[in-house]
Amino acid sequence: MIDETLLLQRVKAGDRTAFDSLVDRYHREIYFLALRFMKNAEDAEDITQQAFLRAFEKIDSFRGDAAFNTWLYRVTVNLCNTRLRSRKETAELNENTRDERSQDDSPSAGIIKQEAASAASAAVESLPEKQRLAVSLRVFNELSYREIGEIIGCSEQTAKVNFHYGMENLRKKMKQNGTL
Repeated sequence: MIDETLLLQRVKAGDRTAFDSLVDRYHREIYFLALRFMKNAEDAEDITQQAFLRAFEKIDSFRGDAAFNTWLYRVTVNLCNTRLRSRKETAELNENTRDERSQDDSPSAGIIKQEAASAASAAVESLPEKQRLAVSLRVFNELSYREIGEIIGCSEQTAKVNFHYGMENLRKKMKQNGTL
């Protein structure tokens, strides 16, 4: 396996084969990170493609202060957040349509019978952004607090605090929902 520093030098020099090696090395990690945020395979694959494209286009902005995968995670998280914000804005625009439904409409059976995993996922999504990111990156991607801090733009200590409060809030929400 070629040293990552050498690969990055080759990529910065325009070597697409070297970039393909980086894609092969990190595709799975980036895909599962995107899947955690986007909740469906199609969007996760799309975000993964965009992340690698953005990384290739912006490789000269990678200074090497952090590990390449940490930088690539940040690119991916930013793309996920942008997509999710866009969806939220679209959902808010469509909210009036949902409110206009007849009061006689019964909720779908799927909503009534949510599984515990669905409730936990919703609880995670309801956390403040930095707590949600810290919990997701620590639990699902097994990143260190230092790496989490670099990704969300804070110190290692602040990343620990965000994780701690995120887990605490998650427990409270799950107890309130009866899923814990």
